[in-house]
Amino acid sequence: MKFVGTEAVVTGANRGLGQSLVRALAKTGTSRIYAGARNRFQLPDYGPQTSILPLELDITDSRQVARSASSASGVTLLINNAGFLPRGGAMSVSEQDLHAAIEVNLLGAWRMIRAFAPVIEANGGGVIVNILSLISLQNASAFAAYSAAKQASWAMTQSFRSDLAGSRVRVVACFPGGIDTEMLQGVPVMKANPDSVAHSIVEAIMRGDREIFPDIVSAAHGAALLGIG
Repeated sequence: MKFVGTEAVVTGANRGLGQSLVRALAKTGTSRIYAGARNRFQLPDYGPQTSILPLELDITDSRQVARSASSASGVTLLINNAGFLPRGGAMSVSEQDLHAAIEVNLLGAWRMIRAFAPVIEANGGGVIVNILSLISLQNASAFAAYSAAKQASWAMTQSFRSDLAGSRVRVVACFPGGIDTEMLQGVPVMKANPDSVAHSIVEAIMRGDREIFPDIVSAAHGAALLGIG
């Protein structure tokens, strides 16, 4: 995929990997990048980047998702990055956190793809990237709700691939390992730099990769867990 002259939406752009993805896309010559966040005023200062536009977007709200697809009508790249990581095993995680994990990590991405796939198709085709996780392929019992939601999101990603197979919309799955962001603060695992991960993701989109393993841990283990190594 070529980025120059294209328009993109990145969800969860207020921090972490989302913020890094917006900055990485800005370096490629992407003409317009919609930085999506629940509260547009919580977006970081992206500096004098005229290509970056704030987009107030709560992916748990179907009406906001529909409005975003209408206002960002020139998009050919969607990166579903927004995520929610509650901590706790199956016996300790609260029902509220389980619902929230499913709402954001599964249903949020589902809403966005259903809204934007027709937009991307109408614009001549493009790419949808679902930021999943190695946890989509291997359970992490300390994050039971997140594991369940991300594994379901991987299954949904495959279903979208089938549904959109005859279209010009390509669905890509990204399986990062730990990333050094606020989400994993205090968790004792190997963590990749978010800017490096974002750069790897952008390069993989450009190459046309179907699955993306954007860091050392995912590159070492992801393909085998997926059964393609």
